[in-house]
Amino acid sequence: MSETPDSPASDGPRDAEDPRAWLGARLDDRYELTGYIGSGSIGHVYRARDHRLEFREVAIKILKPGLREDQIARFKREALLTGGLSSPHLVPVTDFSTTPDARDYIVMELLRGEPLNARLDRDKRLPVGTALRLADQMLAGLEAAHKAGVVHRDLKPENIFVVEEPGVRDHVKIVDFGFARVFPKGNEALDVTGEAQIVIGTVSYMSPEQLRGKPVDHRADLFSVGAILFKMLTGWLPYETSPSGTAMMLAARFRAVNLDQPPKSLRETVPELADEHMLDAVLRRALQVDPEARFASAGEMRRALANAVGKATMPPEPSEPGVGADVWARPLGREGRTSAVALAPLPELPGAVGDEPAAPVTAVPRPAPAKAPPAAHGALQVAILVALVALIAITAFLVLRG
Repeated sequence: MSETPDSPASDGPRDAEDPRAWLGARLDDRYELTGYIGSGSIGHVYRARDHRLEFREVAIKILKPGLREDQIARFKREALLTGGLSSPHLVPVTDFSTTPDARDYIVMELLRGEPLNARLDRDKRLPVGTALRLADQMLAGLEAAHKAGVVHRDLKPENIFVVEEPGVRDHVKIVDFGFARVFPKGNEALDVTGEAQIVIGTVSYMSPEQLRGKPVDHRADLFSVGAILFKMLTGWLPYETSPSGTAMMLAARFRAVNLDQPPKSLRETVPELADEHMLDAVLRRALQVDPEARFASAGEMRRALANAVGKATMPPEPSEPGVGADVWARPLGREGRTSAVALAPLPELPGAVGDEPAAPVTAVPRPAPAKAPPAAHGALQVAILVALVALIAITAFLVLRG
């Protein structure tokens, strides 16, 4: 970060408690912080101008000072995982660096719009068409993440950003992969009745297996999408998490001991949705306590939703979730060869055990191209054609003479 004229904040904030002190700073002599967007539990988020691409604006998240090691690990995890994902419904990290005082920061796409929870707080319920359109995009983004072997594990309305720009409306972006994991075959020991874990504050949308500390895979994300869609359609969660007005701790304990209760149906929650039997069936399958009873993939759930509302155009055939953990494969060259690209080790979060070794990525050779016909075979075809023409000519001459 270099000095900028008339900018007393160009060396970074003097007061760590005042995030606006960063305004005017230029990081790595490239990103000028032009506006303060807000702060989360571990970082401050800013609007910035990329001076290498003058008309490009980005969002930059800078770590707060004095964080615990697990919080720093979460931040680095987000940068590592999202930097390798590609989907119009995901927000990739485009750069990662450190400030002069050795704090990490990440550079992301600047989103203009609002998180889904803000819309739900204002509108309470969304029209069926709007809710399904948003859910379909969530699933499309998750399908891309799951295909790469990445499970989000913290889906909630706060992490669903709805982009609103000229020419673009209701476009979903999934954000905050800080709790994500590449092929989580380990046990993320989340005890929702413990004080330390409650600060996560997302028990309302977590799958039962995650709340019980059992192994979690991509189907946990599908449960969360089901809960979010139910909330969009009805204004309620598909189960009672707690009596109204109780503290977060009591709400979490209530949920923890009521994980096996079946979800409410659409018709008993909102009478206007009583005729949505197929949609209700999709939600009930997504919200099954047993992961094996849910949809097998995000793509399968997308097609089920489309079928439930009678969409003429179905989503593409669902892709299979990824099968690699710490190894990704990418095609190289014209021959379709693959090379294994090793990722940096993922920092573990407290209470998590290591993942099982990843299944190796095996290159699948493409079918060999069909061999061109030999020259002799081509010559024989020409000779036969000439003979047929000659025979036709002789026959025509004899007919004319007769």
